[in-house]
Amino acid sequence: MRSFWSGEIAFGLVTIPAKLYTATKDLTPQFHQLHKEDGGRVTMVRRCTKCHRDLTWDEIGKGYEVAKGEYALFSKEELAKLDGDEDGGTIDIVEFVDPLEVDLAYVEKSYWVGPGSKNVRGYELLRAVLDETKKVALAKVKLRTRTRLALLRPRGRLFSLDMMRYAEELVPGDEIAPGEGKAAQPREKQLALHLIEELSGPFDPAKHPDEYRSAVLAAVDQKVEAGHVSKEETAEAEAPATAATGAQVIDLAELLSRSIQVANKPGPAKTHHAGAHHASAQPATSGDETEHEGTEKGEKQKGHAKKKRATG
Repeated sequence: MRSFWSGEIAFGLVTIPAKLYTATKDLTPQFHQLHKEDGGRVTMVRRCTKCHRDLTWDEIGKGYEVAKGEYALFSKEELAKLDGDEDGGTIDIVEFVDPLEVDLAYVEKSYWVGPGSKNVRGYELLRAVLDETKKVALAKVKLRTRTRLALLRPRGRLFSLDMMRYAEELVPGDEIAPGEGKAAQPREKQLALHLIEELSGPFDPAKHPDEYRSAVLAAVDQKVEAGHVSKEETAEAEAPATAATGAQVIDLAELLSRSIQVANKPGPAKTHHAGAHHASAQPATSGDETEHEGTEKGEKQKGHAKKKRATG
């Protein structure tokens, strides 16, 4: 598994090398927009509503809407300054909290946190004390362009970094909360408790698979078997793909060749042997060519001799 972030966990004055890895993946079936008439892909263009011209990325800035149709303009440099000077390579622990006090609505996305070096003493120490105290660490971390809140918690032999929403990002439910109603009867409460007990069990998400995804994949297989598919077979679309594939093969072959050279480098005897083999192979090719040239020259000389005798 390849990490996408490398940095440190700041635990007081202790810094613990760490790396982040993807812990979730979106398996929601994705559909592309196609033209009903011919099945062609529908592309989205970046068109200016004022000059009615398609724009390139370097022509596009950003604006914050302050009123209907009115925007405060920002450059990339200005936005970078607003992002602050926080270190983008640190998971900065600010306090430790009881996980039962954290509303699950705050949790947004999770990542694996693995050790960033072979020395895992600090990593194991932090995980052990959090396990023992039943606490989780509330931290600030800058991923990509924005500093976010996150929960750092033990998860098996690793840590999980759960990215969080800010308090102002949660919508209060006071407006839709029910008013005071009639209390439940003892018989009703008893039956409800009994039903909960009957349906209680250990948490196992594998017992509840994504039925929608399974239905979509089954329907896709049926479409393919029935031939109800649309293919892009234009020459213009195939040419760039072939060129791109060829470039990748060349790069990969070059990297593999370099790897072989590095692997063979420590053995001077093997290198000498390889060089001798190469030297012996080279004259063989040259000898064949010389023999072929000599044969042609001999045949020409014989031809000249016959011609001379015929005229003499």
